[in-house]
Amino acid sequence: MTASARSQASAPDAEYRTLLGHTMTCAACRAGATCPTVVQLGRAWREARR
Repeated sequence: MTASARSQASAPDAEYRTLLGHTMTCAACRAGATCPTVVQLGRAWREARR
């Protein structure tokens, strides 16, 4: 596997870890409220998976 293939494969993982880390520490997310940051992070994760 080349370095570029590795970085492409790890990009969705990194985006997901960022999303997960936010939802675990954000009071609004933990309370079930709407959080604009989690919406942006979710979109970034979905885009990275393409």
